Amino acid sequence: MKAITFRPMWIRLVCMVFSCMLIISCFQSLDARASGITISIPNSSFEDAGTGIPHWTTHPTYGQNTATVSSERAYTGLNSMKMVDTSSTASLARVSEKVSVTEDEEYTASVFAYIEQGSVDVWLIFYNGTTETIVPHTGVTPTLNQWTKRSITAKAPTGTTQVAVMVYSSLTTVTTAYIDDVSIGQTVKNAGFEDSLSNTWTVSSGAAVSTVQKAGGTYSLKLDDSSPTTASTAESSKVTVFTGTRVGATAKIYPSSGSGLSIHLLFKNSAGTVIKDSANDFTGTASQWTPVSVSATAPTGTASVSIYLTTGTTTSMVAYVDDVTLDRPIEYNLGTQIMNNPLDVAVFGKDASGNTDLMYVGSSGFPSKLVVYDARTGELLDDRDLMVDPNNTKIEAVWGMTVATDKSLYLGTANKKTMFRYLPGTVGTVNGQKVITGSSLVPITLQTGMDVIWDVTAGSNGKVYGGTSTDGKAFQYDPTGGTVVLNSGLPIVSGLDFVRSIAYASDSEVYMGMGPTSNATIIRFNPTNGTQTTISPPNYGSKFVNRLDYISNGSASRVFAQLSAGPTLVLDSTTGAIASSLSDIDSRGVSMKHPSDDKVFYTKGNSLYSYDISSAAELNLGDVGGSAAGYTYLTDAGNTYLYAALKSGKILKYKLAATPTIDTTTSFVIPESVTKIRSLVKGPADNIYTSGYLLGGMGVYNPDTSEEKRYKGAGQAENMTTLGNNLYLGIYPGAWIKKYDTTSTWNDTTNPSLLFQDIDDAPYKQDRPFGMLAEPSMNRLYVGSVASSGNNKGSFTVYDLSTSQQVTTINDIVYHQSVISLAYKNNKVFGGTSVYGGISSTVDATEGKVFVWNTTGANSTPVPQFVPAPGRKVISDLIVGPDGKIWGLAEGNSSGNSSHDTTADLFIIDPNNPDAAHTTVYPDKFSSIPVSWQGGKMVVGNDGNVYVSVGAKLYAVDANSANKDAVSLIGAGVTLLTTDKYGDLYYVKHEINLYKYDK
Repeated sequence: MKAITFRPMWIRLVCMVFSCMLIISCFQSLDARASGITISIPNSSFEDAGTGIPHWTTHPTYGQNTATVSSERAYTGLNSMKMVDTSSTASLARVSEKVSVTEDEEYTASVFAYIEQGSVDVWLIFYNGTTETIVPHTGVTPTLNQWTKRSITAKAPTGTTQVAVMVYSSLTTVTTAYIDDVSIGQTVKNAGFEDSLSNTWTVSSGAAVSTVQKAGGTYSLKLDDSSPTTASTAESSKVTVFTGTRVGATAKIYPSSGSGLSIHLLFKNSAGTVIKDSANDFTGTASQWTPVSVSATAPTGTASVSIYLTTGTTTSMVAYVDDVTLDRPIEYNLGTQIMNNPLDVAVFGKDASGNTDLMYVGSSGFPSKLVVYDARTGELLDDRDLMVDPNNTKIEAVWGMTVATDKSLYLGTANKKTMFRYLPGTVGTVNGQKVITGSSLVPITLQTGMDVIWDVTAGSNGKVYGGTSTDGKAFQYDPTGGTVVLNSGLPIVSGLDFVRSIAYASDSEVYMGMGPTSNATIIRFNPTNGTQTTISPPNYGSKFVNRLDYISNGSASRVFAQLSAGPTLVLDSTTGAIASSLSDIDSRGVSMKHPSDDKVFYTKGNSLYSYDISSAAELNLGDVGGSAAGYTYLTDAGNTYLYAALKSGKILKYKLAATPTIDTTTSFVIPESVTKIRSLVKGPADNIYTSGYLLGGMGVYNPDTSEEKRYKGAGQAENMTTLGNNLYLGIYPGAWIKKYDTTSTWNDTTNPSLLFQDIDDAPYKQDRPFGMLAEPSMNRLYVGSVASSGNNKGSFTVYDLSTSQQVTTINDIVYHQSVISLAYKNNKVFGGTSVYGGISSTVDATEGKVFVWNTTGANSTPVPQFVPAPGRKVISDLIVGPDGKIWGLAEGNSSGNSSHDTTADLFIIDPNNPDAAHTTVYPDKFSSIPVSWQGGKMVVGNDGNVYVSVGAKLYAVDANSANKDAVSLIGAGVTLLTTDKYGDLYYVKHEINLYKYDK
């Protein structure tokens, strides 16, 4: 008897038969369906960590006693069961408590397993009194080092009263695995039609088992509707289900002729009366097996559910049905998708003894890291995750580092008002390996408004100075006296909200690079009396001074100002006059002055350069193989060397002499950190693609094989879109539009390749391409973007992929709003806007709008536009719904209606009459949270529902209901949303993990 066949990639395996009472086949998949309508198993998630493994026992035939409750890993909750099978001649098993079941019903058991080596399988043990009927299962080789599901389905033999789940590692397998979320549940009888239809399916005339077509096994169900007015129907056995339970059903359909088949979920009360009928029509290709699915939530009063298949009464049809499933959807965690190990900033110092030279590296991630090395050898001495107590809040980025005069290291970080102080211990040798002991890492919390600490610099007597945003404040920190805000709690210059860079000259002279503004501004500030002067460099269109370095050189002291756009300026520290303008410096600032020469050093590309302060001469010193992130000078055998940490993972050792030497033979390795997920999309080959926050990188998940791939580079994609084999990425900052050819090797230099940069001229300079839409009929790419910091004029660009040319760009297409969502229907592009522009820009619009761009005819300026949802600030998503209309999400309160503060609207536009009069609004449909650009997302499911991720929740919307009824599926933590070809949903939780909702 064939029970259930899962997705077509998986191999069906015939189980061993331990009893003549049971003839069964069972199937396993790393992506198996959920366990039907589940039955409660005591301690199924191993959260009860009492003596032994509470509610789980060994088996007299199959067990070593080497399984424990562990907090090392968990699929959900805090604990799992760790199984360590160290023997290749003995097995290991654990058996759940028995639960009551019904004879001759079919049951599916599943576990989530994280397997580090070997393999584990799930078995069923049916009980008739003391008699056991064991259904074993030997699965395919599992995917290692990720949570996957392993399942088995079997029919309870006649006389069965109870069942238990056994998790098993075989005689010959050496295994280390973690088990979590064990489940067992009932499913429909004869799901593969391998048995007689009698007592399993209720069918009409024209419905019978057949061998003509089958998706698996020997038989399928044939529905033969020869009369267009008489439907051919089949209804499954009923399964007990309770009010509020989400249920999904799927069947594979092979249409031989005609059309009109649909699949239904029939929810019945205790009297057997249908109280809800949820349906979805089959739309697959003739003479090909295609799945059709339906899902719904059991209404009040539900006692059971069954699957109903019908050919309809308007057309004749012959179709074959196989591999039916009835599931309770399950959410499971696919884990982190993107890893990076960037070298963001490096500085050099000494250990506590003063005998060992240290190199400190700040590496952004989630959490970010501080990594400590021996500066001369590259040996790793310490590796610290940057977390903020008491909640272990993860730091997202390291922006600035400096070593104070007392050897303390300070780190300026992103978003959490936190500066860290690291006091190095002493380097010694233990078992032949260098280690540093006695170090401490202490977070220092700044006041509100000093959220991002962009830069820190060392002053005198152990003090440090720092620049922050979002209130444009600078501070002095003294470890003996605490933090002092230098500018009395107000921005030093009105409107300049970022102190992006800072450099110490003396206790009475500190330089600050301010922004955002149309022209970079430098303030010379006296911390002792609060006086200041302004230095305004020539206007290169720079909004920030990204880096400031003060180089003490007597009367010829200089300030090196690295602009966000344009050159690095060398300024006379006394007059502010420009001594030199240096182009293309891409290192993190410049080195301190050489101890015996007037030179400073920096890199351009992979080349090391020197700049002579006295003569203003610049010299290319040669290829060093990477860009520098930090510098020091060290003495070796009486010679002075420039040491630099290179982003290539090398330590540069350069000797300035008559015959200079360059040495980059010493390497260091930065440990990888998890990267937050910024965007999510179903892409080429139906894979699921994720892009990383800040650091970029890409994760690729294959729904058929559960295979994951990880790539570094390409930048932070605010959104992505797909056409053919290409994935198009909208990269922040600078609104770089890139193309990733998924049929070619990823290399981050030519693939993804740059197509164009979306508008780089002030005041229309763009940064964030949230609106990304590839449309195949004209082979065009449409891009909507948010302007750069300080600007509120978004843009809309049309790019021809056939000619590789920008067709047009409309700047400020909706006055002073950003373009963040796009959809296409009937030769029109619909664009949704946000009233919010770039960071620190003025908000002077009140309501988000939809504009309509005609792709085939002429467009007037301004283009037609309207407010689809009055009182809302952000149109966070637009899609083509299952009814062919434009569905949209509207968030944010601009009306003063207090209900709008925590809710979002659904609206539907008639694409043939796109205006406010032909738009239907369903107000306050969903929960919401504050949003500026990246808000809710929607997808149309294979089952005809619309699924919505908004306000940290996941919803299902019944598209056929008059009020577009919505039910919450996942109640917290959800962002982003896409779907695979099977209709299963993918979203992000905890900011770094990709989750799947298996419908």
